[in-house]
Amino acid sequence: MSKPTEILSADHKRVLESLKVMEQAIRDLKSPDIKKTLSDLKDFLKNEIEIHFRKEEEALFPEIEKFIPREGGPVGVMLMEHEDLNRYKDSLIKGIDLFLGDENSAKAPALIKENGTSYINLLREHIYKEDNMLFMMADMHLEDDQIKEVMRKFVELDNGK
Repeated sequence: MSKPTEILSADHKRVLESLKVMEQAIRDLKSPDIKKTLSDLKDFLKNEIEIHFRKEEEALFPEIEKFIPREGGPVGVMLMEHEDLNRYKDSLIKGIDLFLGDENSAKAPALIKENGTSYINLLREHIYKEDNMLFMMADMHLEDDQIKEVMRKFVELDNGK
Protein backbone atom coordinates (compact mmCIF):
# COMPACT_ATOMS: atom_id res chain seq x y z
CA MET A 1 0.00 0.00 0.00
CA SER A 2 1.31 3.45 -0.89
CA LYS A 3 1.64 5.92 1.91
CA PRO A 4 -0.08 9.31 1.68
CA THR A 5 3.27 11.01 2.15
CA GLU A 6 4.70 9.15 -0.87
CA ILE A 7 1.83 10.39 -3.03
CA LEU A 8 2.24 13.97 -1.81
CA SER A 9 6.03 13.83 -2.27
CA ALA A 10 5.51 12.61 -5.85
CA ASP A 11 3.21 15.61 -6.37
CA HIS A 12 5.99 17.81 -4.99
CA LYS A 13 8.42 16.55 -7.62
CA ARG A 14 5.98 17.53 -10.38
CA VAL A 15 5.36 20.90 -8.73
CA LEU A 16 9.09 21.62 -8.53
CA GLU A 17 9.39 20.93 -12.27
CA SER A 18 6.48 23.29 -12.96
CA LEU A 19 8.17 25.96 -10.85
CA LYS A 20 11.13 25.81 -13.26
CA VAL A 21 8.72 26.48 -16.14
CA MET A 22 7.19 29.34 -14.16
CA GLU A 23 10.62 30.86 -13.52
CA GLN A 24 11.44 30.74 -17.22
CA ALA A 25 8.09 32.30 -18.12
CA ILE A 26 8.65 35.12 -15.62
CA ARG A 27 12.08 35.81 -17.13
CA ASP A 28 10.80 35.80 -20.70
CA LEU A 29 7.34 37.34 -20.96
CA LYS A 30 8.20 38.26 -24.56
CA SER A 31 8.62 34.70 -25.83
CA PRO A 32 6.35 33.77 -28.77
CA ASP A 33 4.52 31.01 -26.89
CA ILE A 34 4.23 32.84 -23.57
CA LYS A 35 0.42 33.05 -23.68
CA LYS A 36 0.13 29.26 -23.93
CA THR A 37 2.70 28.78 -21.18
CA LEU A 38 0.93 31.24 -18.86
CA SER A 39 -2.44 29.68 -19.61
CA ASP A 40 -1.04 26.23 -18.77
CA LEU A 41 0.51 27.55 -15.54
CA LYS A 42 -2.80 29.13 -14.56
CA ASP A 43 -4.58 25.80 -15.05
CA PHE A 44 -1.89 24.04 -13.02
CA LEU A 45 -2.23 26.56 -10.18
CA LYS A 46 -6.01 26.41 -10.14
CA ASN A 47 -6.31 22.64 -10.44
CA GLU A 48 -3.35 20.52 -9.41
CA ILE A 49 -2.10 22.81 -6.65
CA GLU A 50 -5.62 23.25 -5.31
CA ILE A 51 -6.22 19.48 -5.11
CA HIS A 52 -2.82 18.93 -3.51
CA PHE A 53 -3.49 21.53 -0.80
CA ARG A 54 -6.93 20.02 -0.16
CA LYS A 55 -5.37 16.56 0.25
CA GLU A 56 -3.08 17.96 2.88
CA GLU A 57 -5.62 20.18 4.63
CA GLU A 58 -8.63 17.87 4.55
CA ALA A 59 -7.02 14.42 4.73
CA LEU A 60 -3.46 14.32 6.07
CA PHE A 61 -3.19 17.28 8.43
CA PRO A 62 -6.25 16.35 10.55
CA GLU A 63 -4.69 12.93 11.19
CA ILE A 64 -1.32 14.47 12.06
CA GLU A 65 -3.07 16.80 14.49
CA LYS A 66 -4.13 13.77 16.49
CA PHE A 67 -0.53 13.44 17.71
CA ILE A 68 0.97 16.92 17.11
CA PRO A 69 -1.08 20.01 18.04
CA ARG A 70 -1.75 22.56 15.30
CA GLU A 71 -0.88 25.61 17.40
CA GLY A 72 2.87 26.02 17.67
CA GLY A 73 3.44 22.92 15.56
CA PRO A 74 4.44 22.22 11.98
CA VAL A 75 0.84 21.80 10.74
CA GLY A 76 0.00 25.33 11.92
CA VAL A 77 3.03 26.67 10.04
CA MET A 78 2.12 24.73 6.88
CA LEU A 79 -1.45 26.08 6.99
CA MET A 80 -0.21 29.66 7.37
CA GLU A 81 2.09 29.11 4.41
CA HIS A 82 -0.84 27.71 2.39
CA GLU A 83 -2.68 30.98 3.08
CA ASP A 84 0.32 33.04 1.94
CA LEU A 85 0.77 30.84 -1.14
CA ASN A 86 -2.90 31.23 -2.02
CA ARG A 87 -2.61 35.02 -1.82
CA TYR A 88 0.43 35.01 -4.11
CA LYS A 89 -1.34 32.57 -6.44
CA ASP A 90 -4.47 34.73 -6.66
CA SER A 91 -2.43 37.85 -7.48
CA LEU A 92 -0.32 35.90 -9.96
CA ILE A 93 -3.47 34.66 -11.70
CA LYS A 94 -4.76 38.25 -11.85
CA GLY A 95 -1.53 39.22 -13.58
CA ILE A 96 -1.80 36.27 -15.97
CA ASP A 97 -5.41 37.17 -16.80
CA LEU A 98 -4.42 40.80 -17.44
CA PHE A 99 -1.55 39.68 -19.65
CA LEU A 100 -3.69 37.20 -21.59
CA GLY A 101 -6.24 39.96 -22.18
CA ASP A 102 -3.65 42.58 -23.14
CA GLU A 103 0.01 41.59 -23.42
CA ASN A 104 0.88 45.30 -23.51
CA SER A 105 -0.63 45.86 -20.07
CA ALA A 106 1.79 47.82 -17.92
CA LYS A 107 0.48 46.25 -14.71
CA ALA A 108 0.50 42.58 -15.75
CA PRO A 109 4.26 41.94 -15.91
CA ALA A 110 4.81 43.46 -12.46
CA LEU A 111 2.03 41.33 -10.94
CA ILE A 112 3.39 38.21 -12.62
CA LYS A 113 7.02 38.83 -11.68
CA GLU A 114 6.47 39.96 -8.10
CA ASN A 115 3.88 37.38 -7.11
CA GLY A 116 5.37 34.59 -9.20
CA THR A 117 8.80 35.03 -7.65
CA SER A 118 7.37 35.16 -4.11
CA TYR A 119 5.21 32.11 -4.85
CA ILE A 120 8.13 30.10 -6.23
CA ASN A 121 10.45 30.93 -3.33
CA LEU A 122 7.91 30.19 -0.61
CA LEU A 123 6.64 27.02 -2.27
CA ARG A 124 10.15 25.59 -2.61
CA GLU A 125 10.79 26.21 1.10
CA HIS A 126 7.36 24.82 1.98
CA ILE A 127 7.92 21.62 0.00
CA TYR A 128 11.32 21.15 1.62
CA LYS A 129 9.80 21.40 5.11
CA GLU A 130 6.99 19.00 4.29
CA ASP A 131 9.21 16.40 2.61
CA ASN A 132 12.01 16.56 5.17
CA MET A 133 10.17 17.16 8.42
CA LEU A 134 6.39 16.90 8.46
CA PHE A 135 6.05 13.81 6.28
CA MET A 136 8.73 12.00 8.29
CA MET A 137 6.75 12.71 11.46
CA ALA A 138 3.59 11.48 9.78
CA ASP A 139 5.28 8.27 8.65
CA MET A 140 6.55 7.62 12.18
CA HIS A 141 3.19 8.14 13.88
CA LEU A 142 0.29 7.36 11.54
CA GLU A 143 -1.42 4.05 12.26
CA ASP A 144 -2.67 1.76 9.47
CA ASP A 145 -6.31 2.80 9.99
CA GLN A 146 -5.33 6.46 9.74
CA ILE A 147 -3.38 5.80 6.55
CA LYS A 148 -6.39 4.01 5.04
CA GLU A 149 -8.65 6.95 5.95
CA VAL A 150 -6.27 9.48 4.43
CA MET A 151 -6.00 7.39 1.25
CA ARG A 152 -9.80 7.10 1.05
CA LYS A 153 -10.09 10.88 1.25
CA PHE A 154 -7.38 11.28 -1.41
CA VAL A 155 -9.47 9.16 -3.79
CA GLU A 156 -12.56 11.27 -3.07
CA LEU A 157 -10.65 14.48 -3.73
CA ASP A 158 -9.14 13.09 -6.93
CA ASN A 159 -12.67 12.23 -8.07
CA GLY A 160 -13.90 15.78 -7.44
CA LYS A 161 -15.73 15.30 -4.17
